[in-house]
Amino acid sequence: MKKTILAMAVPALLAAGAAQASVNLYDADGVSVDLSGAAEIQYYKGYSKTEDSYLRIDDADLILTTAIQVSDSLDAVAGMGFKYENNFNNGVANATGNVDNDELWVGFASADFGTITFGRQILIIDDAGNQKDYELGTEQTNFVQYEGAQVIKWRFDNGAFYAGAEIDLDSDKTKGVDGTQVIDGVIGGRFESVDARVYFYDGENLSEDIQSASYVVDAQGYNFELDYAINDAFDVALAYGQIEYKDKAAASTRQMDVDVFGISGGYQADEKTSFAVGYDWIDGKGKGGFANQESTSLYANVTYKLQSNAKVYAEVGVADKEIGGVDQDTDTGYVLGMEVKF
Repeated sequence: MKKTILAMAVPALLAAGAAQASVNLYDADGVSVDLSGAAEIQYYKGYSKTEDSYLRIDDADLILTTAIQVSDSLDAVAGMGFKYENNFNNGVANATGNVDNDELWVGFASADFGTITFGRQILIIDDAGNQKDYELGTEQTNFVQYEGAQVIKWRFDNGAFYAGAEIDLDSDKTKGVDGTQVIDGVIGGRFESVDARVYFYDGENLSEDIQSASYVVDAQGYNFELDYAINDAFDVALAYGQIEYKDKAAASTRQMDVDVFGISGGYQADEKTSFAVGYDWIDGKGKGGFANQESTSLYANVTYKLQSNAKVYAEVGVADKEIGGVDQDTDTGYVLGMEVKF
């Protein structure tokens, strides 16, 4: 495989699946095969006063990708990924977990036009969120669905400009019946020390819990993100997003409009050690039966790199939450974690 195409194809493959470091298993005769994965375990205590701290699997996935040269400017690509989950069932810890196939796709990668893939995939919106928390920030805009079974995805990145768009087709093949459908994407650019982008999302017939009740909703929103490297040691991340949830029940006027803001800063003390602190704010305006909802969080963490693909970290945070004008009890949260990837 020509190096120019390989250099383009590998990042495109990782963007379509799990963005990890990868191990090359085979590269000859126009065929390249790579394996990547991650394991991340945490000792975790969230903000809820009703839960104890516990040891949990935060991230565990494995993906196999391949690029096969079709011509000097075109590769056929494919990926097959698995995730390992299920720490608890009804609050009781499980000795074993589930293995789910969350990625199974094929497509084409072009140096000029980007990568287009078809099949079961992680949605582009899963990349949204640039704040520097591990677990204790509350800035993440909830776009409800982050995976799809019938996804058609396009990604392009030339170094300075990048973009992507996709559709997860109607999940119900019955004629005249509307199932879940998602359209989302991203547009961004890199300019010297600045990386700015905006994600957009439009989902229909999504299952979502709002204020302790389950609803079928439509959700539309966006998230704007900016990363600015002040120098080699300091950097700042800003994010602002909006999302609107509308209850799909007949004659319902229930709606929740949410504004989200996050700011965080990082300091690279040396090659191995880094620190970060951040503040998040969420303001939800309820209509037709949904109560107003507000929350803030303040967190700080430290990370130590054991090696480029292995790190340990600690984080602590505090939060305030209010629903319908009533303060909610919260605890101080903390996380101790370790991640190893390849």
